[in-house]
Amino acid sequence: MSPTVAAVALACATWAATGLGGVAALRYRDRLHILLGFSAGAVLGVVFFDLMPEVFAVGGTERGLPLGTAAGFLAFFGFERLTSFHKSRAHGHTVGEQPTEIGVLGAAGLSVHSFLDGIAIGVSFQADMAIGLAVALAIIAHDFNDGLSTVTVMLAHGNPPRRSVVWLLVDMSAPVLGAACTTLFEFPPGVLPWLLAFFTGVLLYIGASDLLPEAREHDSPGVGLATAAGMFTMLSITRILPR
Repeated sequence: MSPTVAAVALACATWAATGLGGVAALRYRDRLHILLGFSAGAVLGVVFFDLMPEVFAVGGTERGLPLGTAAGFLAFFGFERLTSFHKSRAHGHTVGEQPTEIGVLGAAGLSVHSFLDGIAIGVSFQADMAIGLAVALAIIAHDFNDGLSTVTVMLAHGNPPRRSVVWLLVDMSAPVLGAACTTLFEFPPGVLPWLLAFFTGVLLYIGASDLLPEAREHDSPGVGLATAAGMFTMLSITRILPR
């Protein structure tokens, strides 16, 4: 299987993960902390055990690459603040107190983020097959939370379930479109380390500042165990992936 086909195929797997998260938000909101903890560990495991070492391996002696990681971290922080979807999720009890358009804005922001996830998968496969597999697995793990977030932010601002499902479908399709876009062009080798560093920062932010706090809202020792299990799982996977 060529890297291009593999990137699009694995991006399609995010479609199912996002959909499952959306369904869970509609039916099992109070039982998700263990899955969120595992997702956080999986995302951070890919960052620490695969992406960070690979960024420097691909980039050689380029000392400025940490700036790319910091840029990715800060860019997603700013993007999250701009769309305000994280704040909206934290106050789901305030249904109807803000315009429904705020929920749509948050869902749209999450969809753009999912589109960038697809681009990250495509870029990673252009760099190396094993990197692409690891990044795709991390994104699949956290896209469950994306689906959960999309539905939650819509419902939290008084949007009807039918409209929430429409935006869930948009969010589900966005990573596939992002990965497909990367099949239309190939990034120069000198650019790939910087792009990988940027997406490393994005995943670091998602794992540490989005998934983990959501999981820790439940005072359960199972969350810590699930996070450790997620990190150990990705450590094991990154060690057996072909190089």
